Amino acid sequence: MITTIQIRNLSFHYTGEERLVLQGVDARIGGDQIVAVLGNNGSGKTTLLLMLLQRLLPQQGEISFLREDGVIGTHLRIGYLPQIEKVPFGFTTQEYILMGRFPWIERFHMPEKADQDKVYEVMQELDILHMARKHLKDVSGGELQKVRIARMLAQDPDLFLMDEPANHLDLKNRVELLKIIKKLKEDKKIVIFTTHDPNDAVEIADRVLLMRQGQKIAFGETRRVLNQQTLQETFDIPITIRMVKRKPYILSGG
Repeated sequence: MITTIQIRNLSFHYTGEERLVLQGVDARIGGDQIVAVLGNNGSGKTTLLLMLLQRLLPQQGEISFLREDGVIGTHLRIGYLPQIEKVPFGFTTQEYILMGRFPWIERFHMPEKADQDKVYEVMQELDILHMARKHLKDVSGGELQKVRIARMLAQDPDLFLMDEPANHLDLKNRVELLKIIKKLKEDKKIVIFTTHDPNDAVEIADRVLLMRQGQKIAFGETRRVLNQQTLQETFDIPITIRMVKRKPYILSGG
């Protein structure tokens, strides 16, 4: 089981472009942690996730996935929730979530009872059992996001990567989603998600990576890192921080 991710001096640019999308990014992420990656559009957040997913390779630096004994792990199951995804609308929600079990199913074999049980378990946990026979084309945006997360949970990965999972959700579904992400920590898995909203990080993240134009502004414990100076440097706008019931609430504007 992977317990630590070590990112060292990570740099990357896309083919045909001179501008570095990532520039010398360093971070050490331990197990049993939820890490939020914050920054404006174009700051390198999604590129960083794609490199952790091993879909992109660094031009400089490295990412190491370490086991508890410090040895580099070679077998890693990663659950990935992209911002945009082509969803096969001909499937029911239950069928779609069952696709998350494919890494566990041997070639030329059908899903077994253990796979069906896992799907039932995550659907019950996310309170979407009532939608089991509903086709994906007939669910709302918030419901579809829950179904996508359920498929990722059914995969039972070592590492969760989520690219702006709360984007376009209404307030109720946003709160529910953050609770779901926070609960993943109980299984001692590593969770990394990107967001534009620092209040999401305040709510559930143990650590925060702030990025601007591909560079790391700060990385560390959430309440230490999310101060007025670092947030203004990250987002390039005035920031106000108010304390509400001993919890910081971050507002844009002076």
